[in-house]
Amino acid sequence: MQRPQPARDDKVVASWNGLALSALAEAGRRLRRVDYLDAARACAGFLLNDMRGDDGRLRRTAMDGRASDITGYLDDYGAVSLGLLDLYRATGEPRWLSDAEALVAIVRDQFRDAERGGFYYTPADGERLIARHKELDDNPTPSGQSLMATVLLQLARLRGDDALEAEAAGVLRLAAPYMERSPHGLGQALCALDMHLSAPQEIAIVGPPADPSTEALADVVADRYLPNAVVAYGGRADDPSLALLEGKGTVDGRPAVYVCERFACRAPITDPDALAASLPG
Repeated sequence: MQRPQPARDDKVVASWNGLALSALAEAGRRLRRVDYLDAARACAGFLLNDMRGDDGRLRRTAMDGRASDITGYLDDYGAVSLGLLDLYRATGEPRWLSDAEALVAIVRDQFRDAERGGFYYTPADGERLIARHKELDDNPTPSGQSLMATVLLQLARLRGDDALEAEAAGVLRLAAPYMERSPHGLGQALCALDMHLSAPQEIAIVGPPADPSTEALADVVADRYLPNAVVAYGGRADDPSLALLEGKGTVDGRPAVYVCERFACRAPITDPDALAASLPG
């Protein structure tokens, strides 16, 4: 007797793919796996090209390669934005940073609670509900609130933007009582809180991306466990206009790394061994 095959749920969910994008990007960076990075680029391309409408906004799901009409929720924007930032950190390709910032602009416009802080789960022009709610706990994936706090903190430190840091702090203030009472349910918020309270660390890697010396310096940074550091890349024609890169260049034509705290930077380092000795982890 044969049992009927159970139904298969084969829809694509934006937030889940955003989390996969982060994992592929970090694994590719740390393990020097070009195939993982290629998979991350393909995932990002699908999310940005096939799961966004003509208005540039994310859709919640897709099936058979076609996006649904369901608008993206906060966790979709948070996970995809963070995945794009992780891909920028892994590759130094500015387009991923630009795409992440475009999604963040939509979140600030459509989801932000300007009066009480934090973000609603649904957009302002979405389905009319009796009350718009805010989700703070990870259940079972990281909450959109905590993901957005992490994204805003990273962008704040790349751009030197205190307003973004303040918005992230607003999320953490909302979550503070719940983190104290039930920390196991707010892991992503605790990670964001740790970043917020830690001394900022910014790393600028400056040099032609194809130069082996640039790659050697970037590999040293990738080898270190620096969860609260942000990394920016300079030395290419399409560099993003980041505050962290201002005034930083190569040293006598040699690629260099600038290790900074609150944009106060040590002397640039051009030797991989010296860089390894200067970084924690």
